[in-house]
Formats: sequence, C-alpha cells, structure tokens
Amino acid sequence: MRMWLKLVTWAVAIVGVVALALYLFVFDVWTVPGDDPLESASIEPTLSAGDVLLLSRHTSVSRANLLRCADPQAPGRFVIARAIGAPGESLELRDEVVTIDGKRLPSPRACDGTPTVLIRDPQTNDDVNLNCAVEDYGDRDFWALRAIDHVEAPTKAVVEAGRWYLVSDDRHLHLDSRDFGQIDPATCLHVVFRLESQAGFGDAKKRLAIIW
Repeated sequence: MRMWLKLVTWAVAIVGVVALALYLFVFDVWTVPGDDPLESASIEPTLSAGDVLLLSRHTSVSRANLLRCADPQAPGRFVIARAIGAPGESLELRDEVVTIDGKRLPSPRACDGTPTVLIRDPQTNDDVNLNCAVEDYGDRDFWALRAIDHVEAPTKAVVEAGRWYLVSDDRHLHLDSRDFGQIDPATCLHVVFRLESQAGFGDAKKRLAIIW
C-alpha cells in the first residue's frame, strides 16, 4: 500500500512540475476581459469576452497568427488582433478588405451557414449586421466581418522593420493597428486554443477549440 501511495505521490508531483514548467515557459492561461465594449466587438466572430484561452509564448510571428499584445496606449492592458502586415510590406485596407503589396491574398468565400453576423456597436449601442467571409492564408483560415454599407475610410501603411500591422477579425468595429499603431511582436503571445467559452464548459460548440 505504501509503495502505491509513493508511486501516486511521485506521479502527481511530476505532472505538477511539468504543468508548472509549461505554464512558466511555454503556455499561459488567460480569460478575455469584458470591460471594453470595443475590444469585445473587435474580436468577434473568432472570440468573445469571457473566453478562457491558452496562449503560447512563441517568439516568431507568421501571417494570420492571432496575437494578444501589450496595449501600447494603456499599460497593463492587452489588445487582440491578427498579424497581417509583415515588416517592409505595403498594406491597404479598402472597403474593409486587406491588400498587401497590391495583392489581395485571401480566397474570398462566404462563412459556412453564417452569411451575416449581428454585432452591437459600442459607440451607438445599435446592432449592426456585418457580412462574414472566410479568409485563407495558406494553412490558416478564419472568419472576418465587414460592413454591408458605410464602410471604413481606406487606410494605407508601410510596415516598419521589427513591427507587424495587426488587423481585427471584425474589420468594421475594430481595435487594431489603425487605432494603436504597429506592434513590436516581442510584446505578444499567440492565441492557440480556447479551453472554454464565455458560456462555460457546457458550451460544446466552442470549448476545446483550436484558434488560428
């Protein structure tokens, strides 16, 4: 009996040490706050306020990675957006569609079964109906939202060395580099997994979901 107790104790200790090492050096667990209505709108439809996320401490960034970065305008807070413009590239957002070096990279197609998504505009407190389209960047694809009418004014930028241009998945109600500027990727962690949604672990459709 003592031998089994020792084995169980050692197993629990080893698992605990491995979990602690992963937490300290590889992953972090973070709950998306819900105290900023604009941020909550900007991360839809991929994420929602209250989602519990697993973040990876990758040091490199690839196009279409979803990142949580230190907010350059509010110390101690974070922003979530997708790495789209790499250093040295010319990026343009026109009609809320991204082109890079004059080329539109994503393959445009409608979101499966969800042509439009209703989002609350935090500035007017009105519901806004947005078009949903799948954007495909090689091995990553994700849903992006765009206005049906009254689109944002065009934006152009040349991405600086050592920086990335981030774009919200909600292109219309955004909180991204159009608002806070280009980002040093050293301040960012990668969003890789949703452990559970704002509705809790009982939300089978969104729990334990890979996020790209």
